[in-house]
Amino acid sequence: MPGTVRAARITALVMAGVCLVGTVLGGVLGGPRLAGAAFAGGVLNLVVGILALRYGSAGKGVRVASIVLASMQILVGLGAMARAGSGLLPLAGAITLVALLSQASAKAWFTRPFRSAPSPGVRPM
Repeated sequence: MPGTVRAARITALVMAGVCLVGTVLGGVLGGPRLAGAAFAGGVLNLVVGILALRYGSAGKGVRVASIVLASMQILVGLGAMARAGSGLLPLAGAITLVALLSQASAKAWFTRPFRSAPSPGVRPM
């Protein structure tokens, strides 16, 4: 796995973790309304974090979906910054993901040919 893909996976997992911690802290400190707002603001990061778990074995669809969701998170982050002055961390993480997954080495990784595993009971010749 190239370094760009590894860095993108780490970034996506950290962003998903930050979303979960923010949701829990929002629920403990501010009640269910704040927890729901924190979760809604980071749900795209959670989905990208789940997709990041498949970076080692998935094809180009996972890369494209991650780029699209991170681009949507950029728009959400810009809206949050304009409205409340917060949202810099999700915005920076999403920009980082798009930049890392758009590089040629990441494209080559996700479009590499896969070897299919032999079926059980079938001996290779």
